[in-house]
Amino acid sequence: MISFRLNEIPKGLSEQILRIDAEDLEVAHTVISRITLKLRFNRQDDHLRIECGIASDATLVCDRSLDSYSTTLESHYEVVFQHDAGEEREDLSGSLRRLDISQNVIDITREVKDSVLLSIPLKKLHPRFYKEGKITDFQVLFTGPDSETTDSRWDRLRELKKENQRN
Repeated sequence: MISFRLNEIPKGLSEQILRIDAEDLEVAHTVISRITLKLRFNRQDDHLRIECGIASDATLVCDRSLDSYSTTLESHYEVVFQHDAGEEREDLSGSLRRLDISQNVIDITREVKDSVLLSIPLKKLHPRFYKEGKITDFQVLFTGPDSETTDSRWDRLRELKKENQRN
C-alpha cells in the first residue's frame, strides 16, 4: 500500500524515492519484480499534486524468439487532490481526486499499480532485434500476390484458389 499522511507532507515542493516489491502492489504474478517510485509533491492550501516517475524491473519473453530478457519499464503519472474537485476523473496521464482533510491519508496505490501494469508492452521484442532504433532481422516469406519473391510454400494455396474460382 502506498499511502501518506497529509499532515506529514510539507507545504511547497518536496521529493521522495520509494523502492517497493511487486508483492506490495499485488502484481507479483506478472513479469514485474521491483519498482522504484520517484515522487514529487507540491502541497498548497487547497490542493496536493503528486507527480510519479515509475521505473519497474521486468523480465519479458520475446514474441519472436521466445528468449527471456530483462529490461526497465518506465512510466509517468500525476495525481491531483483538490478540496473543491466536483467530479473525480482519470485519463492516461493523470487523475483528479477529492482531498478530504479529515481522513488525513492520501493513497495512490491504485494509480501506481495501473501505471506499472500499463507499462508492460503488448508486443515484446528482444533488444538484439533493434539496431540504431530500427527493427532488424525479419525474413520476408510472402510480400504480396503480385510479387516475384514469394515463398514457394504458398504455390499450392494459389492453385486451390484458382480452381475454386473456376468452379
